[in-house]
Amino acid sequence: MKNDTIVPSRCYPTRMAMLFVLAIVGGQRTTAQDIDDVAAAFAIERAFVRAISEAESSVVAIARYNLVHETPDRNRDLLNPFRDSLRNRFGLRFGIDPSSPDFIPNEFGAGVIIARDKQPYILTNYHVVRGAPLVGTKVISTDTRLYLRLADRRGFEARILAADPRSDLAVLKIVSPMPPGHLVGIKPMKLGDATNIKKGQLVLALGNPYALARDGSSSASWGIISNIARFPEPVGSRFDDESAKKETIHRFGTLLQIDTRQTIGTSGGALVNLHGELIGITTSLAALEGYEKSVGYAVPINSSTRRIIDALLQGLEVEYGFLGIQPGDVPAEELRLMSDTFQQQTAAKARMVFPNSPANRGGLSSHDVILAVNNKPVYGRFDLMREIGMIGPGQEARLRIWRETARRIFTLEIELGKWPVLDTEGIIATRTRFKPWNGLIVDYPTGRQKFIHTPLQYPSAVSVKRIESESPADATELEVGDFITHVNQTPVQTPKEFHDAIDKKRQNHVTLHLLDGRRVVIPQ
Repeated sequence: MKNDTIVPSRCYPTRMAMLFVLAIVGGQRTTAQDIDDVAAAFAIERAFVRAISEAESSVVAIARYNLVHETPDRNRDLLNPFRDSLRNRFGLRFGIDPSSPDFIPNEFGAGVIIARDKQPYILTNYHVVRGAPLVGTKVISTDTRLYLRLADRRGFEARILAADPRSDLAVLKIVSPMPPGHLVGIKPMKLGDATNIKKGQLVLALGNPYALARDGSSSASWGIISNIARFPEPVGSRFDDESAKKETIHRFGTLLQIDTRQTIGTSGGALVNLHGELIGITTSLAALEGYEKSVGYAVPINSSTRRIIDALLQGLEVEYGFLGIQPGDVPAEELRLMSDTFQQQTAAKARMVFPNSPANRGGLSSHDVILAVNNKPVYGRFDLMREIGMIGPGQEARLRIWRETARRIFTLEIELGKWPVLDTEGIIATRTRFKPWNGLIVDYPTGRQKFIHTPLQYPSAVSVKRIESESPADATELEVGDFITHVNQTPVQTPKEFHDAIDKKRQNHVTLHLLDGRRVVIPQ
């Protein structure tokens, strides 16, 4: 019998079998160390196979397309000459069928199935689904559509439940009309935690590069964590309004850097550990915007991003924390001159504290040095802005500061405000945190940058964010952007305070006091 028997891939060799293979293939003397090395390689292989098997059924391919449009050249073979003739002669347009195995989308990416209240949703990058229809809205034939392909080859239409351009994350909801039980077998991915991840750890990336996952089967690659808390430079000038709108929270150092190649189509895919748990959402946005294409990034799954994801799963606008200071950096030389007892080399500082800002109300002073936020070291202004932003408004931030005039370190607890939103068009929210009162929806005074007319002075008020048409509020002189300082005689500075004040009043009407001195009466 010839010694050419191949060991099946699912039956891993014993130590004697490996020795036999090495002796034949290598033609050299084999040692016990060689056998141990091969065993280690097979152990890594088994870990990869198990992790991929655990995670791949929770990764979906996403196609973004127009239901009716001029067919691109790459899909032109889907239309027969008769259709082309009708289009040319009568101007008729024909839709494309995303369920067809011949369909190749022009715009594509990936998503990860997660769950809330046992219902499946799709987590992905916002730039993958930008422009798609929203949950609960009517669509017309020319609207952009989203089509999902699962690992078991089933296909579904989806719409955006909520999206946040600042984190570049979005959550989709499956909306395909299907018979009862059509979601059976859709498996959410287990969420891991990237909080304590280290450089050098092995990871796997599952995605849809170059739209190869048209059958739903995601492509896998492996690599290591190259670095953490990366902050790639954004495209455009920081002083340009349009560039400022595109600035994300990742600008301040949130991203994981991975050495898996993140080509077009891998955005929205899963970064998993060797247990098959989701520890990040991969993004190829850096490659799309002109960065080095061999550099891969992922949005980490940790307590901060879980806060964002939870808001999106509820259909809410994602809100970010705000101090109200002009931040600066404290270099090592300057910090050493202050004291030689610091456990870190650099820090951040408040160059200026704006009047009536959360920082001002919380006791922070100009020139205070900020060493930590909620026990996390702060090495510069980017760390400060990231940590404050990720906490969210209405929450307390514990700042460990050095005050030069007092020559000591102490802690301040500051209730944060809301980061002023620049890109109001990009935010997608299908629900509000508070039910509209008589058609009136209010926000933090800093909720929208366009309402802040005096940048260095923040009013003690709530801003009018939206007024529903044909509502009691719409019948008054209230306008979007107005600031409400009091409900009857109760001062209000947050949406919660506003609604608490409304709920306490039992009169037939409510008087709203505006910052400009006007009073508006609305029936209760």
